[in-house]
Amino acid sequence: MLAKRHASLLDGIERRSPARIQRLTADQYKDRWGFSGEDLAASMVDAGGQFLALVVTPEDESVEIEGSRAVISARLRLGGKPVGPIGQEVMRRINQLEHPFVFTWERQSFLPGSWRLVKVDQADLPDDLYGYEPGDFGRALRGE
Repeated sequence: MLAKRHASLLDGIERRSPARIQRLTADQYKDRWGFSGEDLAASMVDAGGQFLALVVTPEDESVEIEGSRAVISARLRLGGKPVGPIGQEVMRRINQLEHPFVFTWERQSFLPGSWRLVKVDQADLPDDLYGYEPGDFGRALRGE
């Protein structure tokens, strides 16, 4: 069930579906950038919105499960058709990252489908994310 949830998260990123991403994140989601689950969804849709077509491929995936907590580590490769310089830069930077993305999941109840994402980390990304705030790309495209 965890593998299905994780695949659904990557599919939500590819489809730029904030509802799907938020449905998979825990209410207590919090990462080192201070993002909430809603912020995570907004940033994934922001970055994905720079592509006509987006393909997210996990590589060198490893899974560690300990009780009701699981950690999935994987390098993510972006492919697809960027629509401009922002999309090209997003793809270039993500594909050049040396360390894997680390997804921390927790089972919220005894139900097998209760796995929720509680944290995402990527050691190569700076703490300030180059000044990025969730929704910046969309606001810039709207001229705000």
